[in-house]
Amino acid sequence: MANRPVVLLAALALASSAGTVGAAQSPAPLQLRWELLRDTVAPNAAGSWLQFTLTNRGMKPLPKTGWAIYFNALHSALLDSTAAVQFQDVMADLHRLVPGPRFAGLAPGASIKIPYLSDVLLNRSFAPAGAYIVFDSAKSVGVPVDYVAAPFERSAGIITPAMRFTRDSLVRDIPVNQLPPVFPTPVQVTRASGGVRLDSMPVISASPELTNEAAFAVEYLRPYVKAGKGGAGVRLELGVVQGQSSPEAYDLTIDPAAGIRIVGASPAGVFYGLQTLRGLLPAPAPGGGVTLPAVHVVDAPRFGYRGFMLDVGRNFHPKAAVLRTLDLMARYKLNAFHMHLTDDEGWRIEIAGLPELTTVGARRGHTLDSRQFLQPAFGSGPQVGKPYGSGFYSRADYIEIVRYAAARHIEVIPEIEMPGHARAAIKAMEARSDSQYRLSDPQDQSKYESVQGYPDNVMNPALESTYSFIQRVVMDLAAMHREAGAPLRHIHMGGDEVPTGVWIGSPAVQKYMAALGVTDVNDLWYAFYFRVEQILKGQNVHPSGWEEIAVRKTQRDGRPVNLVNPSFAERGWRAYVWNNQVGSGAEDLAYRLANGGYDVVLSPVTNYYFDLAWNQNPEEIGLDWGGFIDMQKPFQYIPFDFYRNSRTDQAGNPLPPGAFIGKDRLTDYGKRHIVGIQGNLWSETLGGDGRLDYMFVPKVFGLAERAWAADPSWATEKDSAKADSLYREDWSRLSNIVGKRELPRLDREVPELTYRIPTPGLKIDGGNVRTSLELPGFTLRYTTDGSEPTTRSAVVTGPIPLRGTLRVAAFSTTGRKGHTTTVKGP
Repeated sequence: MANRPVVLLAALALASSAGTVGAAQSPAPLQLRWELLRDTVAPNAAGSWLQFTLTNRGMKPLPKTGWAIYFNALHSALLDSTAAVQFQDVMADLHRLVPGPRFAGLAPGASIKIPYLSDVLLNRSFAPAGAYIVFDSAKSVGVPVDYVAAPFERSAGIITPAMRFTRDSLVRDIPVNQLPPVFPTPVQVTRASGGVRLDSMPVISASPELTNEAAFAVEYLRPYVKAGKGGAGVRLELGVVQGQSSPEAYDLTIDPAAGIRIVGASPAGVFYGLQTLRGLLPAPAPGGGVTLPAVHVVDAPRFGYRGFMLDVGRNFHPKAAVLRTLDLMARYKLNAFHMHLTDDEGWRIEIAGLPELTTVGARRGHTLDSRQFLQPAFGSGPQVGKPYGSGFYSRADYIEIVRYAAARHIEVIPEIEMPGHARAAIKAMEARSDSQYRLSDPQDQSKYESVQGYPDNVMNPALESTYSFIQRVVMDLAAMHREAGAPLRHIHMGGDEVPTGVWIGSPAVQKYMAALGVTDVNDLWYAFYFRVEQILKGQNVHPSGWEEIAVRKTQRDGRPVNLVNPSFAERGWRAYVWNNQVGSGAEDLAYRLANGGYDVVLSPVTNYYFDLAWNQNPEEIGLDWGGFIDMQKPFQYIPFDFYRNSRTDQAGNPLPPGAFIGKDRLTDYGKRHIVGIQGNLWSETLGGDGRLDYMFVPKVFGLAERAWAADPSWATEKDSAKADSLYREDWSRLSNIVGKRELPRLDREVPELTYRIPTPGLKIDGGNVRTSLELPGFTLRYTTDGSEPTTRSAVVTGPIPLRGTLRVAAFSTTGRKGHTTTVKGP
């Protein structure tokens, strides 16, 4: 004991300032640099050679033993066990570097290179993040190091400037005055001559049931008119919309003689009519009056469920970002906000009487046992309280979110992951140290590992306390929704990715199985969800879950298969189906479930997983396991015949003829059970300002069009050449609408929105370079000296003479810059 303070003081001197757990700390005098050395591509073997360089910037040597540098990375590594510094997996995406037998210490000013091999690195989201050092003499203290991840480029396996130019050639430049006036595409729109002039705020005439909508009408019109009231009026009414049966239908008339009138089949219909009126207003707002073009719109959505899921569990997103997202959803007529509130890496909602859910489950930092908070994930680092890694919504926050959404006719659907993906809840209840709400069996000896690498993330279905916990959470969520004035109608209960091997070694489970008279541990799944269903019925809440809740796992000829399990459909469960990956065997799962009577929300990974990278270029962010998602992928999806729009696999390779032979097709009965479409945005790679916006916009435009509008003509055209021609014209219209009208409007009305700006294409044509852009309407600027373009750089007005290093980038109306494209001349 006498020697320990001396060792500790030496460690603290090297670390500069260890501080207390969770306190802000100065970086240790160590620099850790990471870089991509090269890619290795060979038949059946591909990887990236990477390298850390550790440099001692301090005045004391780094000892030869007694320390570890922790960091998060999506890929693990392969290292020689005799290396001077070794790579170790800790849990999930947390890894560490530790001194090996050959490490002799690191003198002040000295460096050591640590090369290693990993799976191929796609982009900057896969770079290690959140590095910090821990000394054996103070194992509970993590201190950040000076960490740099070097940007990297590659020439192989990317979308080149020339390839981008070719893809952009699909888009025809269309003058703004020739674009359709309404987005998403309405059922019917008829233009007329003349317009309605508004110089001052018109009188808004509305019944008491439409007070909310009248307030929005004032909000939308105020920036366009002078103070005072007068002039043409705006009438908001409830009534029958001819030819439309949807409760969200509306009829908008702008008539020079009669003024402005919106008739909705419900308040929601009136609200969507107001969104259409809003889209007809010019941008920027003149402030001194406005003339609205004469038009008649009859409209109704194709699907009653038009959703977006935001994962706030893996990385937290503050309330302001959620409210901004709800505003965008409302603007483009989406009506369901699926809020993924919990996961292994975080519990994000305050529950009355269970403070550990937020004091433990909502915080991340360096920990030895996850009893005070959870381990770092996705680069959140050692310090507790760091944004995105730590955070939760208070009861007041959540009630405000629900109320804000309801005013915009958006239903908030909370998701509480179970029985898997529940590590945050499990650790929080272990820290509570009582048995009333315990979720794990202390005697459980089961050995398993989840897809994400956790060995302890599944609730135990044999414990009565598990159901007490679920009931407590559901009751409190229902209470918050009631207080917000928007009763909880649906709740998502997860159900995905329960790993093989769970529960087998639990004495409580063995006893429970004997009591139930079952011999297969997998049957506990059905017992678990029967109990969950009873809890939800007690609150008059409809159950839903991921596709796994709708299937029974079994085997056919020794191979695993998923069969439709009719019992959950009969009991009213709604299935959210994501897996349609080509080659998975589940390509037709959504259709099989709908044909079998399940209400299905389509959220296919191939088209609506917004967390997937835009393309394979290293400057992008996002994952690639399900392919790549740009704005075109959500737009080209054909809900009732996805086989028709599927032409490539996840890697972008053309599908062979007959790839979908033998797959089930959607029946007329099944079509009635497709309740809607949803885009999903998982947040592993969203731990930073602006990344939510970047991954959501402009992908959301494709989602909004497919969820609201009827099938376009190209989706049903039998002649493939004609279908391709029709598609190119439709895609050109959407690209021009987004680039020339919608994004400039968002620049002015939501200036803090950091959406993705398109990247230019370049084609060398003789001695010149021609430019292209997927979304017309942005300003292209360039330099020829290799420097980054700025708002002062030359504007592209035609072909550019190729000399030196040409760099081109697109700029928004506010001067924000997108990614730069480069070509080198002779």
